[in-house]
Amino acid sequence: MSVTTTESPITYTLQSTLQDYEVHISGDDINEANVDASLHPSSTSTSTLAQNPPDWPRDHNRIPNYRPINRHLNLEERPNGSNGIERVFLFVMFTGVALNAGMAQTWGSTGGKVFTKFWPAYIRHLALANICIMVFLANMYAAGITTGFGALAIEFHVDNAQLVDMISYPVLALGVGNVFWTPTAVCLGKRPTIIAALFVFLAGTIWSIKAATFNSLIASRILACFAGGSIDSLGPAIVSDLYMERYFATAMAIFSISLTGGSQVGPMIAGFLITAKGWRWFFVLCAILTAVNLVLILFFFPETNYRRALYDGETAQEADKVAAQMIEYKNQAVNTPIVTTESTESQAHDLNPPYAGSYWRDLVSLNNRGIEPRGLAEWPRQFSLPFRFILVPQVLFATISYGIFLAGTVIIATLSPQLLSPPPYLFKASGIGLFSLASFLGIVIAYPIAGPFTDYISRYFGRKSGTEVHIPEDRMPALVMPFLISPPGLLLFAYTMARGGSVYAAAAGFAMQVSAMAFVPSVVLSVIVDGWPATGSEALVLINAGKNSVAFGVTLSTTAWLASEGLTKMFWEMAAIQWAVLALAVPLYFLGPWARKATLWLV
Repeated sequence: MSVTTTESPITYTLQSTLQDYEVHISGDDINEANVDASLHPSSTSTSTLAQNPPDWPRDHNRIPNYRPINRHLNLEERPNGSNGIERVFLFVMFTGVALNAGMAQTWGSTGGKVFTKFWPAYIRHLALANICIMVFLANMYAAGITTGFGALAIEFHVDNAQLVDMISYPVLALGVGNVFWTPTAVCLGKRPTIIAALFVFLAGTIWSIKAATFNSLIASRILACFAGGSIDSLGPAIVSDLYMERYFATAMAIFSISLTGGSQVGPMIAGFLITAKGWRWFFVLCAILTAVNLVLILFFFPETNYRRALYDGETAQEADKVAAQMIEYKNQAVNTPIVTTESTESQAHDLNPPYAGSYWRDLVSLNNRGIEPRGLAEWPRQFSLPFRFILVPQVLFATISYGIFLAGTVIIATLSPQLLSPPPYLFKASGIGLFSLASFLGIVIAYPIAGPFTDYISRYFGRKSGTEVHIPEDRMPALVMPFLISPPGLLLFAYTMARGGSVYAAAAGFAMQVSAMAFVPSVVLSVIVDGWPATGSEALVLINAGKNSVAFGVTLSTTAWLASEGLTKMFWEMAAIQWAVLALAVPLYFLGPWARKATLWLV
């Protein structure tokens, strides 16, 4: 194998560590002897170049090679502190180079315009991971304190009815926050809006740590949840920005798992912390994790807003096809000059103005990042837009179904401390937390069906129809799973607790109910962002505000409902409501395409 030698090999040097390294990038295999021969040529070495020793592995010569030229290099002789600092610097430097190179490559292929669905996969996955962390923390903060009800009752001298307010009003704030934050994201951009919301959320958690009265604690939690709820509707909108239609349900299920995971894993974490350190330490942990999430958002969450023309009635799949054709056209136009006029260039610029030119500049560029070119001047109009969807059947169904299953989950989480603390169970805060964690298994088991299987159903019905028309409602048959699993979980929990049965059976019932929090959102939210790609974020505002209002109303009446009906009858009524709501999916599945066309004038 011959070696091609360049006169000036590429060399990166960093003080004493990298002085002994040279990076050679070549199209052929190379080895140390070949490099020595090429760097130090002599008249006696004009024959064949040296070959690798026979004991070297076959894959040693993968391109590019990064191997020390100096065989006497010994990193152990250097101070450990210096090595650590240099390695951190190297990691940050090469990570930045990789991110910048990946974004620059995409920038060139899109002609300087941002089509977020065609970003490098790792950038899209990092953005998804960040919003999943945020929604996890927001729901962990909102639900985790339930395991500390006993400690709060002793310190503030309050009863169970007052303790329920600690959950119900923050749940309402999670939904109401969407009405404020989503129009702001449309006008200013999702990145600056999420950063601002995280700062407010962090301030609320710090206030919770310092709260001296019960009312002060409730007020701090309302403020924090008002900010944390911003991600409830922005999260699905970001998913629709980042991923193609065929991956909507999968990505939405991951987001839903993170949302529900915060509600189920959070109480377990809080339980152990409250048992060991007291309830304030739970909020200390929330503040620390929120600060870390804020740093990650600052560095690894670029703006996902972008502008494009969408026709009335166009689905996300059809819009994705158009975007892919535009990318292909731009790539061909690089080598084929085309005649453009000033008017067409102006229209293209107005449709999708170019953003910053590199990944890092994109992070700090805050000008003209909203979908609305006029910025905050359009905020009042954007605030009113979600209410147009009140008469859209798919949105109403998504709101009610999501809300009623969220209410069932919150009811069990709220009643569990009251039911498990007295005899015969005598659970401490840590035990109640573990009980909540067991329910998270329902989410984990449901994910393969709620995510990939739902997307597969959509593709299967699309192929079976034999037409080019894509129907978002093809995902709705997947709702048969929560219909069969989740309401019976309520009954299993109720009968077990009413008779003092096994806590494991009660945990299984809780897990069955919680599994709906993966099934239902991944289906109904995917239908919304697919059927209304241009205005889906507005519909999500109404859905999240509505479902949290439903959960708030049901949770607020939990104590009186339990006292008047008893545990078993109360849960039978709740299960019947859930069955009735899911049954509405049948006519909506058949009439959905007609309903979208009939309500097109509204949205």
